[in-house]
Amino acid sequence: MVVGFSIHTPPSLTPTQEEQAAELGPSLVCGCDSPQELIDQAGFSGLEVTDVTAGFRRTCSAWLAAMKELEPQLRRDLGDEDFEDELDQKEGMLIGIDEGLLLRSLIICERL
Repeated sequence: MVVGFSIHTPPSLTPTQEEQAAELGPSLVCGCDSPQELIDQAGFSGLEVTDVTAGFRRTCSAWLAAMKELEPQLRRDLGDEDFEDELDQKEGMLIGIDEGLLLRSLIICERL
């Protein structure tokens, strides 16, 4: 059994929305149409997909709050550029979730 999370786009995005999702989400977020396609390509079966986007949004929001609270220490430890990159990435994810462009799913499957 394999269990994992995937950040992906909802079905039927317009090309403009896909472009926005690609900018706001992690790399390759638009690489697959659905978790089912990802599982099929990897040779797995018994797919169970649970939408956990709401919980992931809360996690991203808490992560951002912690980053801002610990900003001086994080800038010192990570450097300004890496800190800004992480901050931008988390803020982008929140925007993508809020605009309905990004989803997060829990995926449970088995090897064929």
